[in-house]
Amino acid sequence: GVCPQGCKALVSQAALWADPLLCSTMAKRTGAAIRGKFNKAGRSTTKRAAGTAAGANGHRGSRNLPSLGRMGRTLTFGKRTKPSCIVVMFHGLNDSAECCSEGVAQRWADGLKGCLVVVPQSPDRSIWSGEPGTLGYDWLRQRGVHDTSDNEANIRELQRVALARARHVEAWIRDLLKKHGLKKDKLILTGFSQGSILAAVCAARLNALGAVACGGVTGQPVYSAEKDDYVGGGWMRWEELLPKKPVATRFCAVNGTEDSCVPRRNLEHMLSAFDCHWHWDRGVGHDFPDKWYEVALKWMKQAFGQ
Repeated sequence: GVCPQGCKALVSQAALWADPLLCSTMAKRTGAAIRGKFNKAGRSTTKRAAGTAAGANGHRGSRNLPSLGRMGRTLTFGKRTKPSCIVVMFHGLNDSAECCSEGVAQRWADGLKGCLVVVPQSPDRSIWSGEPGTLGYDWLRQRGVHDTSDNEANIRELQRVALARARHVEAWIRDLLKKHGLKKDKLILTGFSQGSILAAVCAARLNALGAVACGGVTGQPVYSAEKDDYVGGGWMRWEELLPKKPVATRFCAVNGTEDSCVPRRNLEHMLSAFDCHWHWDRGVGHDFPDKWYEVALKWMKQAFGQ
């Protein structure tokens, strides 16, 4: 296929599910303006990077993925002592806490009275993560040892990984709330691209005040250990990970109508039972224009009663 971001470079069909950049040309063109950057060396470093990813997290193989130990680097902005509310930001695939927070976290902290903005980083590097300075991380790092030609097996594996990571993140969030003496009704989870999966699933499972899915909720690429690469992807029925009983969590979904990473019908079905504010930016893809962050900020102000 052709990179949907407007680049002329050809990319594999599997790469169409790898968010949000699909080739090194686009990475050089957009840089940190997009929520997740490919290694500037391009996809040719995949095999070396995959080995680096495992070694960096203490894995001798893939059986321990995803890593469920200590959270990776965590950045904080705004009211660090006695905050009245908390916003958590989850980065996208091959992104980092630093890149995710750039130009957004402090703006949100300034715009939300008494708010602590927390930006955690996955403990697992992405398969594209290469030399220092080009490190990227993956919340949903897969083992890739299942039959990737079987779509149901793909869904089971991605749901296994997502649920394991969700439980890991939820335990971390409970500790965060306890540390600051706050309840779940003072918590909003936000996610960009891949991070929107965690924001949506964890917010509902925790019965948090709200969740913002920015450039999401996305599908996911499927990893094959045999090929040491992504070999397909799609919607992984994330709705099946949501609570069976109704919860009060509210949603804000901010997306472009031309975003190939966000299947609109699946997303609308997933959030049909929730109070959701929909923002569909006509003609926009997986681009994360600046106004999306303002839409999210305005919604969060209202949700917090500010």
